[in-house]
This record gives sequence, structure tokens and C-alpha cells, in this order.
Amino acid sequence: MFIIDDLLFGLPAKAFIGIFDKIYEMTQAELTDDSKIKEELLRLQTLYEIDEITEEEYYQQEAVLLERLTAAREAAS
Repeated sequence: MFIIDDLLFGLPAKAFIGIFDKIYEMTQAELTDDSKIKEELLRLQTLYEIDEITEEEYYQQEAVLLERLTAAREAAS
């Protein structure tokens, strides 16, 4: 009976936990990868230059990205 319980309830729960752990790792890697942040800064600058976003939006988003970049560099060292 315990083996069936483990198969029906234990393994799927462990699989979900494993999936969530992997998603968390991937999210952390993307948030702290300075090349991704630089790409976002470049995309943001392009949007500003082609008048897709206002100057205020640009500076707000740039501040957030620069803060993330600083945090990523501090975490790497």
C-alpha cells in the first residue's frame, strides 16, 4: 500500500518541486546575467530613439535595469 501511495502521490509532488526549482534557477540566472541586462538596456534605448516610449519612461526603466546590472556584478564578484 505504501509503494502505491508513493507512486501516486510522492513522485508527482517531487516532480513538481523539481520543476519549480529549475524555473527558479533559470529565473535567477536571467536576472543576474549581465549580458541579458545589457541587451535590455540596448532595446530600451532603441525604443526611446524611435519614440516608442517617452523620456520619463526611458529614465525610469533605465534606472531599474542599471540597478539590476549593479546587483548582478556585485553578486558575481
